[in-house]
Amino acid sequence: MHSSYIIEPPNAKCAVLMIHGICSTPRHFDFLVSEFDENWAIYNILLDGHGGTVQDFSHTSMERWKAQTKEMLDRLSDRYDHILILGYSMGTLLSLWALPNYPKVLGLLLLNPPMRPWVRFSMLKRSRRFTKGIVRQEDPHEVACLRDIGVTLSSGIWQYLGWIPRFLELLRLCRYCRQKACIGTVPTYVHLGRRDELVSLRSQKYFADHPQITVRIADEAGHFYFPEKDVEAVRADLRALIEIVKFAKGETHGV
Repeated sequence: MHSSYIIEPPNAKCAVLMIHGICSTPRHFDFLVSEFDENWAIYNILLDGHGGTVQDFSHTSMERWKAQTKEMLDRLSDRYDHILILGYSMGTLLSLWALPNYPKVLGLLLLNPPMRPWVRFSMLKRSRRFTKGIVRQEDPHEVACLRDIGVTLSSGIWQYLGWIPRFLELLRLCRYCRQKACIGTVPTYVHLGRRDELVSLRSQKYFADHPQITVRIADEAGHFYFPEKDVEAVRADLRALIEIVKFAKGETHGV
């Protein structure tokens, strides 16, 4: 369920890199994969320490995730003419961190970028329920959250102590992106949920006043769940980025 998937059509000239969030999974991008045709190579990667146990996650690091991001973008830059990056949560930060060194990246789609992270109390209670195997099936936000978890959970709370360094590293990357990220240098679509359990809406201010950035706020969306109308808005923005690449390739006369 939680593994990388890579599609490499032999004649593809363009590639998309998808980077999931912390404790998340490549499955988060399932609803977007169908937007790419046979002219696109798809690299939906699994970050180190994900897809396994609580202990596996404890033994990874932000440096490994940065190295994976760099290795993939090096590879794509060597093979393809144009690149898009789709980032979710922490994946948006890795996208912004890497962007300055990769001129072939023509656009970003950023889902729930945690420029200003926070944790709602409801999320803490939900996490505790999950470790006990309890899920409120009537809550679409909770169901989506469980589906998005890319680590096999354990009921032993002490086992999660090893996660503390990972989240401290994440906070440092958040601060870096607020202060030094090259925001607005390529066409970018940002989607935030008003009911986000982990990202403050104050994050939107870091994308304000950039002519190449479009920010959308979904009133009923959270960090994990977007209603269908907001899912379609994300798809539409991705199609706009694909058109930008087509224009760069000379396949269209404008966007």
